[in-house]
Amino acid sequence: MVEPLTAIKGAWELAKRVKTAADALGNAGIKMQVAELMSALADVKIEAADASERIAELEKQLRAKADLKFNGVVYYGTDDDGKQDGPFCPACFDSTDKQIRLHRGYQGSWVCRTCSNGFS
Repeated sequence: MVEPLTAIKGAWELAKRVKTAADALGNAGIKMQVAELMSALADVKIEAADASERIAELEKQLRAKADLKFNGVVYYGTDDDGKQDGPFCPACFDSTDKQIRLHRGYQGSWVCRTCSNGFS
């Protein structure tokens, strides 16, 4: 998403130069149109930044989802050091795509404190 943001920044800089030239000419109609252009560019810049953040968030979720492995009972992932991470609740992950860490229950079982399911 870097390229569109760079293009928008370039367009913004160009609009500022046109505004300076329009101010020098003193033409109110041109000034008004340039002001509208700059406002529209500002809106696009904000939307592009929001979209860029959303894309980064979705890419992170996709990587996390691809990293999880189901062992037949629960999900496990890998942390930044390459060590096994988890377990995570399969009910929560399968229904909401949320990685909810399980907690030790009785006799080696796992319990989810979000959905209250237990896993052995």
